[in-house]
Amino acid sequence: MAIDPAHLPIFGDPEPVDAPAPVRAAMVLLLLNVGLTAAHLAVVSARTDHDVSLSVVPICLAMGFALCVRSGRDWARVASLLVAGLALLLMLGIAEGVLGTAALVLSTLLVVSAAHLMYRTDVRDYFVLGDDTDPDGTDSDSTDLDSADSDSADGAASADAARGSRTPPR
Repeated sequence: MAIDPAHLPIFGDPEPVDAPAPVRAAMVLLLLNVGLTAAHLAVVSARTDHDVSLSVVPICLAMGFALCVRSGRDWARVASLLVAGLALLLMLGIAEGVLGTAALVLSTLLVVSAAHLMYRTDVRDYFVLGDDTDPDGTDSDSTDLDSADSDSADGAASADAARGSRTPPR
């Protein structure tokens, strides 16, 4: 069964690109933070009578957002840092003793390092904006389609149409 090339997939990129090394490292740091937070909350739950069941939601969200960061989703950078900050606040509320303080400090360092890696200038081009506009404010899809239509005589896009024109190559 052949897939119709005129219909782009709903989820994911039709031509996936490997994430830059800083983005991959940021994802690993965010996932390490999730593991550290989950381990700390498990230890606190075992030692005391604190109910940490509500912390499962931010942990699951942080895992999903970390994976979306690797996929190049611009919104995931902000969302992952917000959820990581919420998890840090949860850890701050229940941190007791040397173990709790050490986990909190290590988790803070992981989040700050991941934020630095995600917002570096050399990885800015990897993250796509959701509105499909170029930095100068023009709509990139309409310009690509106009240039593709002007290249061919019958109005159909040529085989060498600009990338991102949403027209399948022939």
